[in-house]
Amino acid sequence: MKRWIGRKADIELAQQIARTHQLHPLVARIVAARGYDIESTQAFLSPSRAQLHDPFLMHDMHKAVARIQDAIVRKETVMIFGDYDVDGVSSVTILVKTLRKLGVDPLWRVPDRFCEGYGIRPQAVIDAKEQGVHLIITVDNGIAALEAADLARTSEIDLIVTDHHHIGHQLPDAYALVHPALGDYPFPELCGAGVAFKLAQALLGVFPEELLEVVALATIADQVPLIGENRIFVKEGLRQINRSPSVGIHALADVANSKQGVTSTRVAFQLAPRINAIGRLAHAKRAVELLLADDPQEAQRLALEAHALNQKRQAIQEHIYQSALAQIEEHAWTDQTLVVAGESWHEGVIGIVAGKLTQNLYKPTLCLSIKDGVAKGSGRSVPGVDLYALLQAVQAQTSVFTAFGGHAAAAGFSLPADRINDLRSAWATVAQGIEWEPPHIDVDAPLHVHELTPQFITDLKRLEPFGQANPEPIFFLRDVHIGDVQTMGAKQQHLRARVKEGTGPSYSLVAFGEGERIAQWLERTQRHVLVHVEENRYRDMAQIQMRWVEAK
Repeated sequence: MKRWIGRKADIELAQQIARTHQLHPLVARIVAARGYDIESTQAFLSPSRAQLHDPFLMHDMHKAVARIQDAIVRKETVMIFGDYDVDGVSSVTILVKTLRKLGVDPLWRVPDRFCEGYGIRPQAVIDAKEQGVHLIITVDNGIAALEAADLARTSEIDLIVTDHHHIGHQLPDAYALVHPALGDYPFPELCGAGVAFKLAQALLGVFPEELLEVVALATIADQVPLIGENRIFVKEGLRQINRSPSVGIHALADVANSKQGVTSTRVAFQLAPRINAIGRLAHAKRAVELLLADDPQEAQRLALEAHALNQKRQAIQEHIYQSALAQIEEHAWTDQTLVVAGESWHEGVIGIVAGKLTQNLYKPTLCLSIKDGVAKGSGRSVPGVDLYALLQAVQAQTSVFTAFGGHAAAAGFSLPADRINDLRSAWATVAQGIEWEPPHIDVDAPLHVHELTPQFITDLKRLEPFGQANPEPIFFLRDVHIGDVQTMGAKQQHLRARVKEGTGPSYSLVAFGEGERIAQWLERTQRHVLVHVEENRYRDMAQIQMRWVEAK
């Protein structure tokens, strides 16, 4: 059971925000507790394009635009090189659509996760040279591609890097480096597609309305903070998805059963996993083809393929997760960090398994797949523990990795399979003495059932979109009655109930993943509960609904 910690709010400030911005008092309290004052609340509640920054403020943007324009005039062959996740394929989509609008049909490429791995490699430059490419533009990768940049230069290919990842000690010797954390760009938190969108805007000379849905998709999926420019992209992009989506995204939303309306939550849990599943189990070029699709039948076929791959991914993920739990139980490991490994565990899924183990066991975890004497791994960490720094310390101590990279929360690596025990020992050693906060849930505010009014729901929606740095609010219900409990879902894996406070009205409560605990729910009808509150639409009827988070 996690600790419940209430967010502290300046009540006087909350009251001022409520009066100034005509907000429900409870919603104003949430805004105040999240660090906004009266002035900044206006920008937060009403994000607009006027708040966006000039794309030419970004490092090397002028240089990149001039080179691309020169390539267009000279009719040079241009290649866009992306990545296999949602951010990577969205970034490719943005620049392909942009260049086509400018009269160029570029070559594009996303690497194979299993054969090539992340980022542009020298072989990709060699292949581009053979295809007569004069200019390569990387999206969502390239800031660490030192060898590829050197080879491009000697091969007389200009390389423009657009990326947002961690900047290392050495920069690639590229023609231009377009990166929000280089130079003085005011908002360094863009995802790869956000950077590509800025480049598209600079090239087109107008705001690219039609690309908002794609940049919103990537921004949510890549879990960058939903503040500043990211919040504007997502707010406007979701509006576009719900009003006039492209053929590909319409098909994707259709197979994901998001007809009620696409929200940031539905993107994160329904749309993005289906796109990611393509790159995890097959080749991500199919995801780009889906996002670029013009033909509804072709888009539907690709979306159904993504849906099927996602179902397969879920089954593989659950099998590996259960195998990892059995391994942990068998060895009775008590270290504050974990290393689990399995023969031929699917490389495309081990990162998700590492994340689930980290979340449920609250330990920094490395999950490895062993094949042909090589172990490839993915790691996830808990808040406050820098995973990349730990891997650096392991490498300094043992030189066990043949390759590794990542950031504070997630990382990937490879090593000889016969050195896994060396890794396990060093991993435990470097983590000794590191302490982190026990798991907790930040509770935004106490809630009484009688406060669930239409105005409250309307004002709560003004805080959307929810995501990193702007989580969906969590409310505390004290000593409420829970009745009419029943299972739902294809495998009866979820619960539905009614929540009531005193003699007041009852409201629907859904508890995803709680189906197996129905006996406990039936046993205790009076509980303290943490919930999300949302509006559920069914057959054009809107109803207030709560989603269970945790209960005591």
